[in-house]
Amino acid sequence: MKYWDSRRIRREKERREQRAVSAYTKSLEHEARKRVYTKGESRKNARLIFDALGSALHRRMLARLRTGGAMSVSHLAEPFNIMLPDAMRHVHILERAGLIATKKHGRIRFCIYNPAAAKELAAWLGTREPFKLD
Repeated sequence: MKYWDSRRIRREKERREQRAVSAYTKSLEHEARKRVYTKGESRKNARLIFDALGSALHRRMLARLRTGGAMSVSHLAEPFNIMLPDAMRHVHILERAGLIATKKHGRIRFCIYNPAAAKELAAWLGTREPFKLD
């Protein structure tokens, strides 16, 4: 027979709180996955790519990366006259859309153009799926 003493009540309360925290973090992870490029999910990826390419600055940054090859964030942002925190925000948007990848070497973050995302978008646009209504 189990007795409801103060230790057992405290343990049950802690377990309930832990389950609630776990459910909350799981829902946050699920929401975050909706906003990040995932290979094979063409419809979601197309939305992310179109959102990223809606800005002229993003298109110019992407073109600079495509022609100039891999470069640091500060070197990428140099001709646009923007501060480094703003450049990082724009780089994160392009990275979430899958258009670029970043690698960190020491204190320097390098940006690399990802042509696979553009190919996936082109393949998706070539099907009839883009014109389906949800």
